[in-house]
Amino acid sequence: MAQYADIIEIVAPSQATSGNRVDITVRVKNTYSGVISIMVGGAMEYAVSPWPGIDFPDNWANVDGGAICSFPGSFMMPDKRVTIHAYSYWYRSDGYWYFDDELTRVVEVAAAPQPSISEFRIVDYVKV
Repeated sequence: MAQYADIIEIVAPSQATSGNRVDITVRVKNTYSGVISIMVGGAMEYAVSPWPGIDFPDNWANVDGGAICSFPGSFMMPDKRVTIHAYSYWYRSDGYWYFDDELTRVVEVAAAPQPSISEFRIVDYVKV
């Protein structure tokens, strides 16, 4: 259980096609009574090392006590199942970010759509 920056949800699709961008949102609740700075980070676990990161363009915010803040991010879907690891941190007046919480979510690889084959006709050409 988080001390101050409780990750309550990772919003992500259950499946994504390999090579496509996957948009996610990490929702974090400030469980402290006053305003604190909260930061998020994330990585993807899928049998490669080191784990590739998730891009969060705006990865921190000052969050009112009891409020929930949404942090949008994205990654490129690899060719295998991914476990998203989201992390939360809170900032203390001593100038350091402190790790607080972690939540995971799995995204499966979706089958690539099959190209449709249009019906075509072979036309006999006659030489004149």
